[in-house]
Amino acid sequence: MFIRVPAKIIISGEHSVVYGHRALCATINKYTKLKIYSNNTNSIEIRWGNDWHEVLDLNQINTNSQLAQVAHILNIKPSIIEVESEVPISSGLGSSASFAVGLSKAMNGSIEKAIEIENIFHGKRGSGLDVQVTHNGGICIFQIGKPIQQVNIPIQNILLIDSGDRKQQGTEGSISKVKNSVEQKDGKQILNRISEVTEQIIREGLVKELIYENHDLLNRLGICTDRINDIIRICKNENIPAKMTGAGDGGFCIAFPKDEQQSDFLAQKLQNYKTLKASIDKEGCKII
Repeated sequence: MFIRVPAKIIISGEHSVVYGHRALCATINKYTKLKIYSNNTNSIEIRWGNDWHEVLDLNQINTNSQLAQVAHILNIKPSIIEVESEVPISSGLGSSASFAVGLSKAMNGSIEKAIEIENIFHGKRGSGLDVQVTHNGGICIFQIGKPIQQVNIPIQNILLIDSGDRKQQGTEGSISKVKNSVEQKDGKQILNRISEVTEQIIREGLVKELIYENHDLLNRLGICTDRINDIIRICKNENIPAKMTGAGDGGFCIAFPKDEQQSDFLAQKLQNYKTLKASIDKEGCKII
């Protein structure tokens, strides 16, 4: 069985979504691909490049391992699971959610089971955003506790820019940092303004000033590294809308060039960073 699941970006609403506000998200044509074969031995083997190789002996299950927990949730039979991802792990682009969605789909599991698997990787119950968005595909509005809503916003060109920084404490570290800002500083006001900006972008589209303000607000929360801010500075100098995407403290930025020529030009300006061209995926999780 071959399954393809897209990566995701958050266009606006990082962190404010955790506090009940709406987030504008999209899936992009960078995929996590799963190939699943039957296994002649009573074991489950996962092969994910250099990131994760594990063999789970079903005769001696270690309930502490992530693979054992995943196998229990989905009642996985002896199998070999090969995974390839076009985006790095811990990039903020949802590769772990894409894996959870794809594997759950293969095993006839539900969205709820995919969320449960995603929570294993992050160590705590999350919002469900990554799983819901990568499952559905397209451009959508996510809000905790409400059905996902598809929207039509014209987005032709996306440039992904890898800061090269990776979170030292995972997504939870960034969430804790924001929580501290909410409790002790002006974090609540910042999140409320992020929500207002998100609603404006939903209504008006990718207005450059709103995208810049969105990034500046995230920076005030203390989750933008020096390299992330350098990327945004370069994009601003070229008058191209750009911001960080995801939980922060590393990972990727996204820019929205007006055409292919401008995308190539910006990639040249960002020659010290790895860039990837992307477009909107409209299919979500798909069995090939």
